[in-house]
Order: sequence, then C-alpha cells, then structure tokens
Amino acid sequence: MFAFKEEYPMSDMATVAVAVPFYQPIIGRDRQVKGYEVLARRWEPAQQSYQGIDFLSLSRDESLHLDIVMLRAIMRDLPTLAKAGPNLLSINLNPTLCSPTYQNLLLLMLIQAHKVGMEIWFEVLEHAPLHSKHRALIEVLRAHGAHIACDDFGTQECNFQRVMALPYEIIKLDRSLLLQAARTPHAFKMLTGLVEYLQRLGMKVVCEGVETLQHIEIANRLGCDYQQGYAYAMPSPLSRWA
Repeated sequence: MFAFKEEYPMSDMATVAVAVPFYQPIIGRDRQVKGYEVLARRWEPAQQSYQGIDFLSLSRDESLHLDIVMLRAIMRDLPTLAKAGPNLLSINLNPTLCSPTYQNLLLLMLIQAHKVGMEIWFEVLEHAPLHSKHRALIEVLRAHGAHIACDDFGTQECNFQRVMALPYEIIKLDRSLLLQAARTPHAFKMLTGLVEYLQRLGMKVVCEGVETLQHIEIANRLGCDYQQGYAYAMPSPLSRWA
C-alpha cells in the first residue's frame, strides 16, 4: 500500500525542494494553544528570509512535489510536535492531485499521527474543484480518522455552494470577514449570525486573520471556537515550538 514512486520530473525538484514546514498556533476559547496549522515556506535569497509560496503560480508537477516534500517533513516533525503538548495539526489538502504517492502519504500521515496521539485536520484548498473522485478521496481520509476543514470560507471561490457540496467539520473564516465585522455593526451582526448558524449545524468555526487586540475582542464576541493570526504568533519553524 505504501510503495512510493516519485511522479514529478527532475527539472521541477529544485524549484520546491527547499520548502520547509512552518507552524502557526491555533488558539482555543480558553486562550490556550490547541494545535498548529502547517504552512509551506521557501528560502528566498533576495530577501534573505523564508517567504510564503504562491501555489497558484506552480505547475501541477511542482505542486505535487511540494506537497510530497511537505508531508514527509511534517511526518518527521510529528513526534516532536506530540511531545510539545497540543495535539491538533491542520494541513492543506489538494484533492486534485491524483497521485498514488501523494494519496498514500496522506494515509500514512493519519496512521503516524494516531500513533503519537495527534488529531489531523485536512484543509481543502478553496480553489480546488470537488468532483466525485475528489470527494471520494476526502471520504477515504475521513474514514481513516481525518477531520475535514473548509479553508478561507467567505471568498469568491469558497461560498455556501461549496459548503453544501461537502459535509465539513471545521469552517475557517477568511480574514476578510473579520475585517468587515470590525468596520460596521451590520457586518458584525451578520457574521455573528453566520457563526451561530454553522455551530448549530455541528461545525467548529476558526476565525483567521486575528492580527490586533481589536480583532481578538471581535473574535471573542463572535463566539468562534478557535482563533488564529499574527496577534498570537507568526508562523515559525518547529524549533520555536518544540
């Protein structure tokens, strides 16, 4: 089942091979760290620092290789993360990558996480289509213990039709919704109603883009289950959290 075959051309490997996982805390209602979201970062010589990666600019082969590199790196980090305490890890999922290597690594991630007592959220990328074969992969992962999250809910690509297409357990609100709620009472009222509605349907809600004390206060008043953003911590290498 876990016989891996590399499925990307050698010319693409140098482009993304230096990508490494950074971790950003996910904060619970009790203001404690509950886990981390994994974010891909790549060393940029011009800036002399690690920077985010524009996934939409990558070819399919580059994206596939990047995800394989990241999954293997995360699995190496799992035992250290488990010892650090919080037991939740949120990882991007691109269901359109129909690669046996990639899909086997996703399953292996769930097995390894279970062994060390960690819970895995797979965040379905907001721009990924959800055809029947993609939903089938998601349901296989769910059957093996994964929790499925809708990323960046509230953007043009990620709307109510997308939530209706798949039963999510976690909804991650796009930061633009928080910014609107901070500007007008009407937007705050609308977002409060949305959070309450999603929770009544049994979903956990994550407020992303929490960058200031005002944002923390608004996220608290919204009643979100989790918060995430620069107000708590920047994405950082494992060494900061271990």
